[in-house]
Amino acid sequence: MNKELNTPLRKAHLDGLQLDWSYQFLAPETIENYVKKRLPANFDELREQLLSGSFQNPSEGRSVSHVLSRSVESVVKDVKTSKFATIVRKLRSGNWLGATGKPITDIVNIGVGGSDLGPLMTSFALAEFASDVQQHRIQTHFVSSMDGGQLYAVLPIVDPETTLFIVASKSFGTIDTFANVDTVREWIKPAFANVGKTVTDWLQNHMIGLSANPQRMSDYGIPPAHQITFSQSVGGRFSMWSAIGLSIATTCGLRVFERLLAGAHNMDQHFSSAPLLQNIPMLMAITGLYNREERGINNLAILPYDGRFRHLPSYLQQLDMESNGKQCDFADHPIDYPTGPIIWGGFGPNGQHAFFQHLHQGYDKFSADFVLVRKRQAAKFTESVQQSLARQQDLAVANCLAHRRLMAFGFRGESARDHYPGDNPTNLLAIDELTPETFGALVAAYEHKVFIQGVVWKLNSFDQPGVERGKKIAEDMLLRMQGKSEQVFDESTEAQLKS
Repeated sequence: MNKELNTPLRKAHLDGLQLDWSYQFLAPETIENYVKKRLPANFDELREQLLSGSFQNPSEGRSVSHVLSRSVESVVKDVKTSKFATIVRKLRSGNWLGATGKPITDIVNIGVGGSDLGPLMTSFALAEFASDVQQHRIQTHFVSSMDGGQLYAVLPIVDPETTLFIVASKSFGTIDTFANVDTVREWIKPAFANVGKTVTDWLQNHMIGLSANPQRMSDYGIPPAHQITFSQSVGGRFSMWSAIGLSIATTCGLRVFERLLAGAHNMDQHFSSAPLLQNIPMLMAITGLYNREERGINNLAILPYDGRFRHLPSYLQQLDMESNGKQCDFADHPIDYPTGPIIWGGFGPNGQHAFFQHLHQGYDKFSADFVLVRKRQAAKFTESVQQSLARQQDLAVANCLAHRRLMAFGFRGESARDHYPGDNPTNLLAIDELTPETFGALVAAYEHKVFIQGVVWKLNSFDQPGVERGKKIAEDMLLRMQGKSEQVFDESTEAQLKS
């Protein structure tokens, strides 16, 4: 039997976004039976709790409400009075003046994890949709690394008098974030002193705080008018739909941000009501469960074939691995079965010249999600350039489909070096044309996939105890390095501390 010719089309779609799961090589009845076997009896109730904002995060004693950020409680629901909207309009119109009366020209978003990856990914992906009628151009920069490496690159190219800093931190006390903020404070002091201004002037005119802790923002010196809060029940890696998405809106505009939320909300409704074999998040989750549990595949490669999705693998790595990389269940009992896979990947065209060799002919089994965009508008260019860009888009699509086929079906040449085993299960997430709506729907689909798998594995997908423990050890280490502690560590660590 020719596997290629006998692989039927399996797909689900929603408004320009299609999931083709044909190369999972699973029959519909296999999916249906696996759902009956693995989903808890009260899954429909749990799903409704998630979508209504009442699902519980037991370890942190709070509900899970990020879905509400893109529906009835959207941060831009009332665009006339929302502080979020007012700040965006003021910045994008050129009416936000710094302490010396000059318009803001650059924004630096300082955050880490969910306060960085989602806004960075989305601002980059949707930048071309920014309104062409905007007369005042703003350049957006993102800083997250605690070592200051990103600040080292950004500070020389921005002006203290025309740069505004968005400090995004749910607790408003994240040590990584404030290490960067502290350095920025030192950087602005001489420049402001030269024009008769102080750090207080900087705080009042050049900083916006995004946090679930308004008191800490006030204590730091940020005026209430420049504070935007969000609920403690919005988890960091699920927060780009909330106030944390401010840099998306300042980069792309309010309308683009609203469209992003609308696309995600559309996926929420689809997840709630679409039948199993047409339900994109359900199919992504169940095929992933099957690969992990039945096929023993412990990793998933994210392979986007459109440059605008360059940051998607890193974003999904955090979303999935921080949520479902757990060894205890939601009741804090140890478990002895595999949970979330390793998520990795990279920009597909670059990957072809890097790690695809291992995927095609290496020893290890893997699964993959390919992401492609079929067509792209390029109205701002001449007709000849538009045609050339269209040919480039076709080239990307052809390469995506070709490598996906080779990973699935393999190839048997005459020599060993021309042998490709194939038989690797993959999904194809195909977008007719990238829009804020289709982008929002895609990200929301992955969020729901993680939720479903967490429910099946009986995990709390909305905490991160391993991360918190690592931070605590780092704090102990820092105290020792500063001479404030005499704690003794292992021989290797001691050798490094004494170097």
